[in-house]
Amino acid sequence: MGENQGIEQVLGKLVELLTAKKDEAASVSREIVVHTEPVQKIELMPNDVKLEGIKNYLVWSRRALRLLKAKKLEGFINGESSEPVDKSSPEWSTWDATNNLVAAWLLSSVTPAIASTVDTLGSAADIWKALEKMYSGAGNVMLMVEVEDRLHDLKQGERSVMDYIAELKSLWADADHYKPIELPHSECVAWVKKWMEEKRVIQFLRGLNPEFETRRSAIFH
Repeated sequence: MGENQGIEQVLGKLVELLTAKKDEAASVSREIVVHTEPVQKIELMPNDVKLEGIKNYLVWSRRALRLLKAKKLEGFINGESSEPVDKSSPEWSTWDATNNLVAAWLLSSVTPAIASTVDTLGSAADIWKALEKMYSGAGNVMLMVEVEDRLHDLKQGERSVMDYIAELKSLWADADHYKPIELPHSECVAWVKKWMEEKRVIQFLRGLNPEFETRRSAIFH
């Protein structure tokens, strides 16, 4: 998270240059409201991206997570909203109903063929984990090469500077997913992340249109 904020700040400053212009009780109470709210009042927007396989998993999962967060239901897929022990309690009844709501919503956002492989799983979290394991593509060399090729060829072109940055950031996020940094020492990880950040800033500058050449040269020097 820290490195993402770092490059956000760097890119923000570069765009400016280039364009030149209550307490614990209250908290607990809120949590209870989220988990005990009648399920019929929870309305989840449909995910307009339907999971078709490994190729669109990242887009699908990011959209799904955003929609669930909008209703404070992400705990049902990341495991934070755990099943109450007492199955005779009102808390368990509410959890079970909400869990089934989220599970059904997930199944409706994937193709029938994919849904058939996970619809017997008991919880929304299990469905989410299974889909992630099957389709996330983490460590997939071919997908990594594809993203790197797209990054290599990406230029600003007819895009605005902000649209160009947005596309770069999306591809960088994909690259980080497919090939995460895995090193034995935290110092090494920090060094590599700093190196990657500098490399990406240079990549951004090199892809800018010729109209920014003078300012780009000034920044490089």
